[in-house]
Amino acid sequence: MQLTLEQVLQMAPDEASAAAGKKLQAAKFWQSLGQNEHAFWGECQGSAVYQVKVDLSNLGYKCSCPSRKFPCKHVLGLFLLAVSNRQALLEQSSPQWVAEWLAKRQETATKKETKAAEKEAKPVDEKAQQKRAEQRHERVREGVELLDLWLKDLVRRGLAGLEAKGALPWEEQARRLVDAQAPGLALRIRRLGELPGSSPDWPRVMLGELGRIKLALHAFQRIDQLEPSLASDLRQWMGWTVASEELEKVGEKVIDNWMILGQWIDEEDKLRVQRTWCLGSESKRLALVLQFAIGTAGFPITLTPGMQQRGAMIYYPGTGRQRAQFAIREEQIVPIKTAPAGHASIEAFLHDVASALARQPWLHAFGCLLQQVTLTRSEERWFIPDSAGQSLPLVDFDAWKLLALSGGHPFSLAGEWDGFKLRPLGIFLEGAYRLV
Repeated sequence: MQLTLEQVLQMAPDEASAAAGKKLQAAKFWQSLGQNEHAFWGECQGSAVYQVKVDLSNLGYKCSCPSRKFPCKHVLGLFLLAVSNRQALLEQSSPQWVAEWLAKRQETATKKETKAAEKEAKPVDEKAQQKRAEQRHERVREGVELLDLWLKDLVRRGLAGLEAKGALPWEEQARRLVDAQAPGLALRIRRLGELPGSSPDWPRVMLGELGRIKLALHAFQRIDQLEPSLASDLRQWMGWTVASEELEKVGEKVIDNWMILGQWIDEEDKLRVQRTWCLGSESKRLALVLQFAIGTAGFPITLTPGMQQRGAMIYYPGTGRQRAQFAIREEQIVPIKTAPAGHASIEAFLHDVASALARQPWLHAFGCLLQQVTLTRSEERWFIPDSAGQSLPLVDFDAWKLLALSGGHPFSLAGEWDGFKLRPLGIFLEGAYRLV
């Protein structure tokens, strides 16, 4: 394991957990510290003695404390201790409580593989499957027609007055779409309720988003006439999920050394969505890995920003070929060092964005790796300019750290562009990748 302290702190679910984890990184708070080629572990003395263990094959972790935060402060503390003072963890055989946990993880993984194989071998009731698909399509179609009428009324009346109405009208439409089995579309309608009054130019942004939704509604009414790949994109955008067994059959598999460039978590009510951007060092393919968790539950797999791991990524079907998930991950995890070639200019990047939108107009996020850019500040806003003088505005965040890391010199920047602002993830500088 070659994590940095910065990478460990990025794993924290919030600032309070990070601060609490820092306090526990001293060896004096721990007993029974140990490590071997499979795991490292320790017991932390708090209101009780909590057993913490970490699986080195994929950095999975477990703590016996009752915390509903993942990772908890004890897991963060052990990670920080292992990074800052690894010699404090004695080389030894796993104690029973660690060995049993590792064996259970392996057993669970084996059962999952067996269950998947059995499900694949089981004959599919195609008639029942087709009937369910038709019933859902009809429910979504009815929901789309009602939303279309509502949007026409909204535009005919005009956007004035939406600020005073608040989020309630949008919430009502979103609930109806959830009932119509179109949760993806419901989420987008709900987010529109946050726009009125959010900025001086919110009406322009609102009209753009309404136009994109109207295009989707129009396309769904003619979905049988679309190319299969674009129809798949539209269904996923509306809220259809792609089952794992289907993804295995129709998804594009790419084996590569995957750089985990960065991640963050969006929260929608009780649902947390982890967004992780990865880049294949050989294929130069970007992949957006989405993971979902309810409440404070942990995410299915641990993806550590700033690290690199060889494995197979499966891309979801469609024209976008952007969202993906790991199918296989090898055990070795190493820090990112080499900077792959990216876009030489902002103009070249935006040209590729325009091409992607021409193929799939409902894309709303674009990963990027920009070469030879710098950082500048104008009218209390931060911008990323390139050598040609073009620039992109940054999301609202404290960019002084990024300025300190670069020292004002050009660097390669990994980030996500949403059509309005750029979210920095990390920079390649002096032979190392640094998270921001």
